[in-house]
Amino acid sequence: MLKNSYEKLSEKNKLIFLAGLFDGEGSFGIWGKGEGRKTFQCGVEMTDKDNIARFADFFGGKISKCKLRKSHWTQTWRWRLSGQRAYECIDLLIEYMCIRRQEKYNVVKSNITSR
Repeated sequence: MLKNSYEKLSEKNKLIFLAGLFDGEGSFGIWGKGEGRKTFQCGVEMTDKDNIARFADFFGGKISKCKLRKSHWTQTWRWRLSGQRAYECIDLLIEYMCIRRQEKYNVVKSNITSR
């Protein structure tokens, strides 16, 4: 396997790198089917499987191959966490993300705790 500068980064700098990727490509929110089955989830979908694997290596979670939406499109991969592990992940990433994401996370967390 080819090594690059990412492997040489400190844990904090890996976190900052992943926060930047998540800020651009990731999503988080309350999702699920049915009223009682909704959970907090976070995930990233992109064509760079190596970057998707970095999320799984750092935070755990599941990687899945996405269905091709159009035959001529490039294959994408998705990493996802749900429940408490998703909160723990975003709690670590959020300080390095844009204000819009920080505000959204505050709204999501306040809606959950006020139930």
